[in-house]
Amino acid sequence: MCSSVCSAQEPKVVIPDSIKSKNYQFEELYYRYYNSFINKNKKAAAIYASTYIEKAKIEKDTIRLAEGYYSMSFVMDKSFINVYMDSIIVITKNINDTRFPSSAYFFKGSVFYNKRAFKKALDNYILANDYARKNYNPDLILNVNHDMGLLKDRLGNYKEALRLHKENYQYLKYNNNKENKNKRYLNNLFGLATCFYRLKQFDSAFIYNSIGLKESIKTDNVDLYNDFVICAGVLSYFEKDYQKAVDSIRKSLKYYEKIDDKPNKAVAYYYLGKIYYESNNIVKAISYLKRLDTIFQQQKDVHPETREGYEILINHYKEIDDPKNQLLYIEKLMVVDSVLNDNYRYLQKKISSQYDTPLLLSEKQKIITVLEASKKRSNHWMLGLVALITIAIGIAVFNYRKRNIYQQRFQGLLDQQFKDLIPEKTSGYKKPQEIGISEEVVNAILKKLQAMEDNHKFLTTNLTITSLSKQLKTNPNYLSKIVNTYKGKRFGQYINELRINYVITRLQSDPKFRKYTVKAIAQEIGFNSQDAFSKAFYKSTGIHPSYFIKELEKKEG
Repeated sequence: MCSSVCSAQEPKVVIPDSIKSKNYQFEELYYRYYNSFINKNKKAAAIYASTYIEKAKIEKDTIRLAEGYYSMSFVMDKSFINVYMDSIIVITKNINDTRFPSSAYFFKGSVFYNKRAFKKALDNYILANDYARKNYNPDLILNVNHDMGLLKDRLGNYKEALRLHKENYQYLKYNNNKENKNKRYLNNLFGLATCFYRLKQFDSAFIYNSIGLKESIKTDNVDLYNDFVICAGVLSYFEKDYQKAVDSIRKSLKYYEKIDDKPNKAVAYYYLGKIYYESNNIVKAISYLKRLDTIFQQQKDVHPETREGYEILINHYKEIDDPKNQLLYIEKLMVVDSVLNDNYRYLQKKISSQYDTPLLLSEKQKIITVLEASKKRSNHWMLGLVALITIAIGIAVFNYRKRNIYQQRFQGLLDQQFKDLIPEKTSGYKKPQEIGISEEVVNAILKKLQAMEDNHKFLTTNLTITSLSKQLKTNPNYLSKIVNTYKGKRFGQYINELRINYVITRLQSDPKFRKYTVKAIAQEIGFNSQDAFSKAFYKSTGIHPSYFIKELEKKEG
């Protein structure tokens, strides 16, 4: 009955008697559907998918019925996609299946995202993620992570988006090498590159974008090749290499105009407008920024980062005393802000918390600093001078001694040839029975920990004893006791020292990695902040990571 109700609004496909009379098996029907689909014979594909659905209804096979609905959605009009997805959700939401209903929620999320209905997209992605993780579908988890990352990036939550893209990157890099040549890997690289440049971490953005460019050429992926080209242009813009930026952006723009990719055309127009405006080529700048507005008028959506284009137009017409056009673009910006305010409520918070408040605090602090400095200069200038000289001498002596100590510690690390910083305890630990855990369980968890170390899973950001215990299918209490007893460390110390051991080895062997900023390195190996990484590195080695990198460069230079 549920199937009949769910499919009541679906378009009917007439199944020929010649097909009805045959007793096809599900596998044969799917083969015929797939063959018709890849040969672009949608009419034939729809007939076989419909036959598949009818057979599943007769045999009361829920999963086969869901498969039929899913197949049908690819060959019918796009307006019916969510009808089929809703049918799948209704019949499978109480079934523990790896594909359904998570795939249906994901498909719905993608449809809403493409329609710029971001709130509905988010709701469906969250449900897809819940079911995919509950019933463990790693491929779908990767897809959900990627699209959630795109959505968070669009909403301005760049750090959260980066975390999702990095989670995917770790999986693709360490679990399946063949993934490194497909579209999923390229999409992942592009997601990382765009997140890094929006976070102003341009060195990391450049590295991932360069890899993406090379891989897209190898795999002949024209779509993503052009995405990496425009990203390279944006990076060149931030480096003030305007000619290089224009060349790259124009190159990709030709392709976007050919396929009428409006979102990417808008980004290209925006950056070309900014480049020409900052190069004082006002005529070209205004021309491109007007094209940006044309895209908005067509699709009633614009990426938040391109909003500044309207401000440039308003200021331009103000400067040339053209109140009519100034008013026109003020009104257009108000419409843009209305759309942004509805779809991207983070904007108001961002403007308030990251612009208005910091600006006021900065001005306040400047005034306080000037007043205090003036008072001290008038009353204690001589005392300050003496104190300054004394401090300078003390600092010089301290730095001399510190350099010697750091040099000894650096050489000590090299002399050890980067031996493991956290060797497993080989004697003196308690027997399994003494910590209340069976020897079988202890050995199993130690084996899983070793696999975790070998696969570099400790590089995952926000790794906790609770999240790791879930991955290892044990409980936090057991894991804590085993790490404390057999690794001789608290859990946090154990993970941090694994990361430090990894980064020391990689810094020695990978010259490109040494070009990263300390902040970028920290994020690459799982630390939430540069400060946390530096403290952990210093605790394990007695020197700071910046010093270690500098000395390595000297040694190899």
